[in-house]
Amino acid sequence: MIDDVPARRSRGRPARSAARIEEVRNSIAASAFRLFQEEGYAAVSMRRLAEEAGCTVKTLYEYYDRKIDVLRDLWARVFGELFDQLDEIAAAHPNPAERLEALAQTYVEYWLARRDHYFLVFMSSGISQAEVSVFIRDDPLILRFGIILRALAEALGVEATDPAVAVKADLLMAVLHGVAHNQITISAYPWTPPRQLVSQAVKALLRP
Repeated sequence: MIDDVPARRSRGRPARSAARIEEVRNSIAASAFRLFQEEGYAAVSMRRLAEEAGCTVKTLYEYYDRKIDVLRDLWARVFGELFDQLDEIAAAHPNPAERLEALAQTYVEYWLARRDHYFLVFMSSGISQAEVSVFIRDDPLILRFGIILRALAEALGVEATDPAVAVKADLLMAVLHGVAHNQITISAYPWTPPRQLVSQAVKALLRP
């Protein structure tokens, strides 16, 4: 069992190392990911999660105030992994149009290769819109999504602040999510291959 290691310093107890705090948080997150996948987010209690993580409920609450905070942490980890990949892709493609298509293809391929991540992020039940809004309005996450908008603006040869770019970026993201969602949730239908769909979408957006 994980020791009762507080994320915040308790009176009369020595501060724990950052490495130990991260170790415990990672253990809890891994357990939460398994449980949310197997039993569903709505069905899992904080007590059940503590049992799975091998810690006390008290320890769990030292790291997360509520169950939704555990889920948001998992979402942040998933998007962190995704955008780290996108940063590498962007750096490897100096040509603006090629960079945009590579980013779009990688975005869809990420979800198709990690369908469990897709279900966790986009299809977890028992969550309110207000709880989701707190996460998607997070400034660091919004800034990282900007990689798509900036790539689109460069490929179009216009400023990223151009209102028309924002509309096209929203349309592109809607297409990318639609392609991934259909491939994952309606897999029995003979869809056009996702790479072809994404390529056609990018070309259409770049037409004058």
